[in-house]
Amino acid sequence: MDRGLDVFNTLPADHVRELLLSCCAAPGWAAAVAAGRPYADRAELTAAARARIGALPWPEVVGAVAAHPRIGRPPTGTGRDAEWSRREQAAATAASGTAASAAGTVASGPGVATELAEVNDAYEQRFGYRFLIFANGRGAAELVAAARQRLHHDPDTEQGVVRTELGDIAALRLGRLVDDMAAPAPLSSHVLDTTTGTPAAGIAVRLDAADPGGGWRTVATGHTDADGRLRDWAPGAGWAAGTYRLAFDVADRLGVDAFYTEIPVVFTVRDAARHHHVPLLLSPYGYTTYRGS
Repeated sequence: MDRGLDVFNTLPADHVRELLLSCCAAPGWAAAVAAGRPYADRAELTAAARARIGALPWPEVVGAVAAHPRIGRPPTGTGRDAEWSRREQAAATAASGTAASAAGTVASGPGVATELAEVNDAYEQRFGYRFLIFANGRGAAELVAAARQRLHHDPDTEQGVVRTELGDIAALRLGRLVDDMAAPAPLSSHVLDTTTGTPAAGIAVRLDAADPGGGWRTVATGHTDADGRLRDWAPGAGWAAGTYRLAFDVADRLGVDAFYTEIPVVFTVRDAARHHHVPLLLSPYGYTTYRGS
């Protein structure tokens, strides 16, 4: 079983679209890939991702390209896409890298940044958008040479190359995203019915994350198992410090005479690397929750 793909296939649509934008910053692409779920395997997912990029209107492709940092100038941000860009450009930005000079000789050290900056400028002047290439594992010399070769393309040919490069990058990042989703779930819960002294099975539970601008965004949904537990349901991908809300739908469990129909538990995660366990002790007229382990 591919746990990462299973999580990807079952995440709420809004959340998976947001995660997909770190793979390719084209909203139409993210929406189309999310709408194509469930995928039978990773090969089907990757093929669909590439096909959706091929079908994007050109302005959306240019927008997605603009979201990538310049080759040789990786970002300083802390987001998932920024971290991936740094990894992908590591070989090109290494201090010991080399790049071919305009005269065909080889420059090294500080000359690398100059060579990359020059070829980026020339490309943008030629085509009107940022130079994009699948840079993972490729040194500066190879990237500069590829950019100079592509400067000879006509605009239609180059647009086809850009779509291919964008598809290669998205496919790599999509694989990494699904791998992240296979990580152990960062949050668990256990619901006990104290009136019967038994686990509360089948309770619908929703996990929301507080948005910085206000409001809540649903990131996971699930039901307690026969032992009243929720284990592998909250995805590790996207889990970060912040404020969260667990909403337990207890109306059916407690019956029509119960006072509570839904129980919200709001909590703050300060260390996202730690596992969090939030149990619920339930009765018709009261409940208890605590930070477990």
